[in-house]
Amino acid sequence: MKSIFRMVCGCIVIILSSCGGEGSGEQPPPPEPNPSNDLPLKVTGTLPVNGEPCVDYEEVASDDTKVLIAFTWNEAEFADSYELVVLEGSTEVFNNTYSNLEAQVELQRGKTYTWSVTSINQFGETAGNTYSFTTPGVPVGNYAPYAAEINVEFNTNTMEMSISWLGSDEDGDSLVYDVQVLENNSLLLEEVDYSTESLQPIQFTAEETYFIEVVSKDTNGNFSISNTDIKAPN
Repeated sequence: MKSIFRMVCGCIVIILSSCGGEGSGEQPPPPEPNPSNDLPLKVTGTLPVNGEPCVDYEEVASDDTKVLIAFTWNEAEFADSYELVVLEGSTEVFNNTYSNLEAQVELQRGKTYTWSVTSINQFGETAGNTYSFTTPGVPVGNYAPYAAEINVEFNTNTMEMSISWLGSDEDGDSLVYDVQVLENNSLLLEEVDYSTESLQPIQFTAEETYFIEVVSKDTNGNFSISNTDIKAPN
């Protein structure tokens, strides 16, 4: 009798074991996507204020032709570091990478500069928009124009995008613009010495990436470059 009892108990244990785990037909849920695989989002610059004379600066005691300009930007999601680039016209005058959200840069007095911040992580980088400002002091010659503020609007009913920009110059000089629009790095439209601040509506393709560059030029041969890229909606 004892041996029969042991056999019955053994069968029960085997049956109970086979009812759990894989025998239930249920699979564990798939792992959630790791957000760290994403490219960093675009940075928004906060100082110097775009299109204005700079008021956040310090004197350079050893050189009265220069000032220390404060740069700040907002944190970008997924970014590990930030590359700050400062240009005078098309000439790069400063480039450095930071893990924080601010920097001080020594620049010449009385000049117009453009700047941008690129957010970076191990999966790639995302370029920020271009901003501009003038440093305090008497200008050497004539100020370059401020970098144009670019605006892009998409009409999903007509599948057209409207591109406009706002240019200005500290000296009040009249401006003309060289404009390029690229669709996934292929030239879509180009205008040279364009006198207005908007383009005719352009057909766009859903979810394609567009790069817009505007070069603002004054009558003294000075210029500033601004650009932005934007993904079209679905």
